[in-house]
Amino acid sequence: MRKLSLIFMLMVFILSGCFNTVNEDSDEYRALSSQFDSFVSHDIIDVDQFEAFVNKATFESIMSNVMIKVLIYDSFHKIAEVRYGSGVIFAVGAYNYVMTTFDLTSNPLNDMVSYQVTDYQGRTSNAIIDVVSEEYELAVLRFVRVLSNRLPAVDFASQDSLIGEPVMLFGYIGEVMNSMSMGLVEDSNPNDVTLDRYMHTSIPSDLNANGSAIININNELLGIQIGIQDGFSYAVSISDILNFLKIYSDYHKLDWLRKT
Repeated sequence: MRKLSLIFMLMVFILSGCFNTVNEDSDEYRALSSQFDSFVSHDIIDVDQFEAFVNKATFESIMSNVMIKVLIYDSFHKIAEVRYGSGVIFAVGAYNYVMTTFDLTSNPLNDMVSYQVTDYQGRTSNAIIDVVSEEYELAVLRFVRVLSNRLPAVDFASQDSLIGEPVMLFGYIGEVMNSMSMGLVEDSNPNDVTLDRYMHTSIPSDLNANGSAIININNELLGIQIGIQDGFSYAVSISDILNFLKIYSDYHKLDWLRKT
């Protein structure tokens, strides 16, 4: 089991973009070791499956991750506000379609706004808004697809997450591009019924990661982070994501769900 814990710790170092040494007597080491031991002891994943999951997430799934920069201008065309967040490519065609949060992209005052997306290799493109939905708290941006820069769309899970399921979040966590963090799906906080509709996790995160993808061990999209509670990520579930895409693709006669 010590070997399994060391594998998990190595993955955490790599995915967080930080190679600081974690003391084996530290609370952080014990927490991560205990978490991974729990994964294995409950037969959720074995070592081979875990390694395959990490390899695919690191070298394939992360390619659908983007950082989003929103620039809001005042009446004098000076930058009045800059927002940062995350997004994930969910469909491709003539454009790359990016899902993110309503809050990041909302513009209630109808100010002049520009959107920039930066892919996993640091390439920046200008984007435009397709739709925003305050009800689902989601939005879709699109930017021109460059054939020489293959950016894949994330796969969708077929059902909502299960309590205790291991999941991974990738996005602009801690103002670091391509950051990844793992945790478990948890019950919602009984003391805060306003958040019951969301998928809750034990993934440490921050507000810069709003819009980040949360994937299962099959590297399928389970949710989009919409916020944090006590430092941990909560997300719009895949069932709500699919409802959002269906409603707005029908309304706008778009074909987002056909990923080419």
